[in-house]
Amino acid sequence: MVIIGFSTKTSWTIARLLCGHFKHCVIITKHAHTFVLHQFVKRCHVAHIAVSERSIAQLSNNGWVFIYLDLPVTALDEKQITCVNFVKHAIGLKKFWIQTPNALYKYLKKNLTV
Repeated sequence: MVIIGFSTKTSWTIARLLCGHFKHCVIITKHAHTFVLHQFVKRCHVAHIAVSERSIAQLSNNGWVFIYLDLPVTALDEKQITCVNFVKHAIGLKKFWIQTPNALYKYLKKNLTV
């Protein structure tokens, strides 16, 4: 199982101007009894943060929106250019027209939700 998280907050000016409602996305994978949040920071740098179900609930209370997918993670390639490309590559999505977190959210909500 994979959890994709979407946030409306960012510090990047270009993202605030171009991305629409959602400005950032992350992928959360499950390892044994814990979750790992893979947050794209910049090209070739992804932060791996251990989180719990309680942490995910707190993020949800602070405005994050989560989509739960029953997909395997194909690969976590840190050489992607944006957070959207990182998440798309991780879940094996090859739709080139999806370039913003908002577009990714709408596509996943419409086509792949559990």
